[in-house]
Amino acid sequence: MASDKPTKEAVEQAFAKADKDENGKLTLSEFKACFEEVYSGKYGEGLGDNDAIINMMMSGFDADGDKMVSLDELLKVIGDKKIDEKLMFKTMIKGADKDGNGFLSAAEFKPILEAMMDGEDSDDEDGPPIEFFMNMADSNGDQKLSVQELLNLFTGEAEEKDPKEEMKSMFRLYDTDADGMISKKEILGFMKMMGMVDEDDTRADMRMIVNMFMAGSDEDGDGKLNYEEFCKLMDKPE
Repeated sequence: MASDKPTKEAVEQAFAKADKDENGKLTLSEFKACFEEVYSGKYGEGLGDNDAIINMMMSGFDADGDKMVSLDELLKVIGDKKIDEKLMFKTMIKGADKDGNGFLSAAEFKPILEAMMDGEDSDDEDGPPIEFFMNMADSNGDQKLSVQELLNLFTGEAEEKDPKEEMKSMFRLYDTDADGMISKKEILGFMKMMGMVDEDDTRADMRMIVNMFMAGSDEDGDGKLNYEEFCKLMDKPE
């Protein structure tokens, strides 16, 4: 089995093994075999049955656009001693950006998310929906994800934000339908995703939890929180 931190020699050996026709380039199927051989400990197991992820990553490695991957192209991402994860994410984003506009839609982002989830379906009802991750990464609220926003999400290297921008990002996590208001249903949905509601809680229990959350914050009494009301709620001492 390949090491979790492959050496340059290990990458070269895996490349040679996968390069069946010995032309110095890997086709899609050869690329898949090589990558799983080199780094199966972390990424390979999630790739096997997902053609969308394989194609996306192939596009990311293929710097010259010839639909094949050379050893040099492979080594630019999988360097000596360990994989360059930041560069890996960049290549995945590049491959996912089908229209080449520098941004990812929800449909383009989905294969990346599933790769990070070890191949699990991002539509699994037991996990947070893709919109949740879109809102989490979308730092400026433009409903699109840039390369830098995705890198911030996956590497934890986000630039320091203005407190007001942080609050806006938090508001968008709750406001899943983007109507500028947070309903009781959205509050409950967020709490469920964050594990703040127990499985054995009754509907009455959950209604009480949501009402307690909104207590004293819904100043106009419309049953929802606007941005100003939400800010006041978040600024309250615990």
